[in-house]
Amino acid sequence: MTVSEAHASDASRTLAYECPHCGAANTVDPAAIGELVTCVNDDCGQVFKIDAPAGHLLRDDDPKVVEARANHQDTTVSQTEQELFTAHPAIFGNHPFSFLGCVLVVIGGIVGAVMGRDELILMYSGLALAAAGALTIAYWWLQTRFRSVTVTSKRTLYTQGIFSKQTSEVQHDDVRNMQVNQSFFDRLVGVGHLAISSSGQDDMEIDVRGLKSPQRVIDIVREYQ
Repeated sequence: MTVSEAHASDASRTLAYECPHCGAANTVDPAAIGELVTCVNDDCGQVFKIDAPAGHLLRDDDPKVVEARANHQDTTVSQTEQELFTAHPAIFGNHPFSFLGCVLVVIGGIVGAVMGRDELILMYSGLALAAAGALTIAYWWLQTRFRSVTVTSKRTLYTQGIFSKQTSEVQHDDVRNMQVNQSFFDRLVGVGHLAISSSGQDDMEIDVRGLKSPQRVIDIVREYQ
């Protein structure tokens, strides 16, 4: 840190008060608010009390007020509720054997199209097969992208839907039951069946199969309960 930077840093940690006796400027530490200090002017040397700086009421239409309220709203949101974790269902976890089958269909279709390129029927049949498998995988991928479990510092939300959206949420304080079911295969691929219900409901309000890292969701909810 340079000398000028050090002086600027020190200045930002002090307050300047005018001596009521001689008008000399006195720089004091904010910790001295409410205490008695002696004027630094040698010709004065009088004692005076350091009072806390006072604010002044501003009009609602003052640009400073509008900006301050906007910043205060953003700060309040970030402090009261923070997004901590988001997980999506996994394609392979939800459709393991079907997914492998589609991959084989795509590969087989491409291979068939290449090998049968001299015969248009075989080539187009192979390409159609590969396209069907690829479209199925793409459809599953879209489904998983538009289904998510989000855990904030206050609640857990489950959102689903591509064109129309549905959202279920459970406040951490209201959680009555949390379940994670994982088969041996689920544990191998890191997915599981997550279910959460609140104290006011008999059914599971959040029920997601093939979710990535379901235990992480449970751990965060317990931490913020």
